[in-house]
Amino acid sequence: MNNSSQVLEMLKEIPFQKIRDSPTVKYYTDWKIFESMLELDYASEYQWETELLKFRPDVIMYSDKVEMVSDKVAATTLTGGYRDYSDVYRRGDKFINKMEAYHRFRNRYILKLDFNGEVDGYTIVSPSHKGFLPNHLLINVEEGSRVTLNLVDLGLDNGLKTLFVETNVGERAELKINYIFIHGGETAVYNEFISNVGESAELDFLFLGFGGRMTHIRSNVDLIGRESKGYTYGSLIARGDTKTDVITNVTHHGDYSDSVLSVRGGILDGGYLVHRGAARILNRSHEASTAVKSYLTIFGDKGTAHSIPMLEVDTGIVAGASHSTSVSRLDEYRIFYLKKMGLSEPEIIDMLLRAYVEYSGVAEVFEVDWRSLIK
Repeated sequence: MNNSSQVLEMLKEIPFQKIRDSPTVKYYTDWKIFESMLELDYASEYQWETELLKFRPDVIMYSDKVEMVSDKVAATTLTGGYRDYSDVYRRGDKFINKMEAYHRFRNRYILKLDFNGEVDGYTIVSPSHKGFLPNHLLINVEEGSRVTLNLVDLGLDNGLKTLFVETNVGERAELKINYIFIHGGETAVYNEFISNVGESAELDFLFLGFGGRMTHIRSNVDLIGRESKGYTYGSLIARGDTKTDVITNVTHHGDYSDSVLSVRGGILDGGYLVHRGAARILNRSHEASTAVKSYLTIFGDKGTAHSIPMLEVDTGIVAGASHSTSVSRLDEYRIFYLKKMGLSEPEIIDMLLRAYVEYSGVAEVFEVDWRSLIK
């Protein structure tokens, strides 16, 4: 663990992003926002109770400690020896980018959760904060287990957050993650999800997000085993004066593996939203199947959206590989057509936004008051 001045000195030679980190050479994250916040002290004030959604926490993660509200799952707080447990720390001095390095230099602990058997609705909260909040989760789902995990990520105050979640899904296990993030106009967030899925196992990663001043989220799923499955479905809303860049990747290693990356997003009042989705089928993965889908709609004249799906297939023995994308505006013609069906303009916008918000299914899990969030 280092203080901010020591970390800034250590970060000098590490770039915020490398060209190979993107399907294109264009940089979609405003890294200057992160750079302006790297000297923040650790958070000492937190807020996790909110009227915007309903949940009961089992775990609340702070800067330097964990509050275990329930004891339903075996939990260990690691304060050292991270390389013995974490793939992120096993990289040594090979950093993906400056924000990963920053997280590793300033992170204070890893919360290790071991799931065995049937566990439904276990809820982890990364609270809203003032200052810098590093959280790091390591989730192990034992062979044959069935687990539903809820993750609430809040950032409503002036602050910087880094959240890393490493997931290992054992053979014939099933893990469903319902992830919601709500970030405000004063919060910058860098999050990574790293998942390994074993033989005949399944990971469902479902997310609903309202980005903040700058929100950068990346999910990397490795389908390691034969007949492994990885399904990612996302709902994203970009409000005015917010920026969100989401990357969803999957790599097929095992035979007969199957994946879907599918994201829907709405952009409001000058908001900024990017979805980058990439699926790769390696040469040693035979009869694999994947689909990458990304559909974004701009409401009004001021919003900005980019959708970048990509496929990389290294084998000729493939069951299926497809991608589709759309970036469009809610134009006057479409509004006129729907008005002719008896709908008012506010009803039209509400109906379409609701479809985007509810696409992933996460809104229902948390009973999200999404209209208040948008306002």
